[in-house]
Amino acid sequence: MLTYEALPDERQRHIRLMLASKGKVFAADLAAEFAVSEHTIRRDLADLAKEGACKRVYGGAVSIPPNGGSLQHRMGRESGRKDALAVAAISLLSENQCVFLDTGSTNLAIARAIPFDLNLTVVTNSPVIASALLEKDNVTLIALGGQIDKTIGGTVGVLAVEAIQRMTFDLAYLGACAIDPQEGLTAFSLEDASFKRAVLARSGTTAIAVLKEKLLSIATYNVSSMDAIATIIVESDAPKKQTKAFTDVGVQVLVASR
Repeated sequence: MLTYEALPDERQRHIRLMLASKGKVFAADLAAEFAVSEHTIRRDLADLAKEGACKRVYGGAVSIPPNGGSLQHRMGRESGRKDALAVAAISLLSENQCVFLDTGSTNLAIARAIPFDLNLTVVTNSPVIASALLEKDNVTLIALGGQIDKTIGGTVGVLAVEAIQRMTFDLAYLGACAIDPQEGLTAFSLEDASFKRAVLARSGTTAIAVLKEKLLSIATYNVSSMDAIATIIVESDAPKKQTKAFTDVGVQVLVASR
């Protein structure tokens, strides 16, 4: 068996490729594959974490999703993929629901995909999503106030949280910075994570439409465990091993059409 003991750069390059394709690696598996000790692998993972290539978790490491910049920047990217997710996501809607739509470019696609003849009450913290819903006469629209975080693209501060605490939702579509079956839903912003927790506490059921890059990855701040998430909507070409990891913890997985 080939040993990589003397080739840390090559070993770490291979680990980077595995993180990119699988989203998660386990120290024990890597040690067996490279015929080195787990201590050596943990050192590799520590080096990669320092470089921002992954985040250490118990037993291994996970990839870190890209922070795509401002909402305005994200809106123009991967629109076809987000539209496919949106078509699958709106299958969860039914007449006369009260729905929360979190800020985010994928949720903007969901807002645009809502049928014109479906009676809904939609609450959102995103001015862009609110604007997209203005043309839908059958939607009763409630926009949350407060200071807008331009990177997030919506209100997530104390005023928005206070408003959420006076509402109840049949269904909430949360935005996802990153999601992992063991680590749960995570966010890049502390305030955004707190806001999402407030929404979860007031929601009957919760769904997340997520691009495959964000699966099996972790951002900085914890939002919730997967127990609080009923459904994730994934792309048709999302790796089956990754989606199975979510079904194994009891999450419903809806697969978008191509």
